[in-house]
Amino acid sequence: MINFNLNNMLKLLAPKLLIKAFRAFDRATMVVVATCWSAALITMLFALYSLWMVGTAKSQVAAAVATEPSLPKMVTRQLSKGEADPLMDRLQKRFVELGFSMSGEQAFVITGVDGSRFRSWLTALSYIDTISPQYRWSIKEFCVGMKCSNSDLPMRAVLTAEKISFSAPTE
Repeated sequence: MINFNLNNMLKLLAPKLLIKAFRAFDRATMVVVATCWSAALITMLFALYSLWMVGTAKSQVAAAVATEPSLPKMVTRQLSKGEADPLMDRLQKRFVELGFSMSGEQAFVITGVDGSRFRSWLTALSYIDTISPQYRWSIKEFCVGMKCSNSDLPMRAVLTAEKISFSAPTE
């Protein structure tokens, strides 16, 4: 039976015993052992440096995220018939001499049958954007005079709209 007590353990680490153990090794063995310990020490230092770099990178990322503004998200959707009807009524009351209609693609069609109404037609196009700032208008078709495919209407513009709204930022 082996007796494990503290005195026996301390005798193993006594300087005389360690000196005898070092003398027992030859020079080649000492070089190998020293190289292994050096490699282990270098590996440990590299691991500690890597951990320090990871910690620094995490704090830099946290600082960058904290300073980044959280912007609202812009949401666009096509103009519905219910939203278009009040705009159409308002335009028809304001510009009686022009024709206003909705196409099947939910687009405004603004027409003029007489060239003398050109200035009024342009004003109506500008007025649409002014009275409805919550919509983004796009000109799908714009023709005047002989360029129009429909020869009986010398002025024709087709406008599409997208409603713009903003939602809370997502994180």
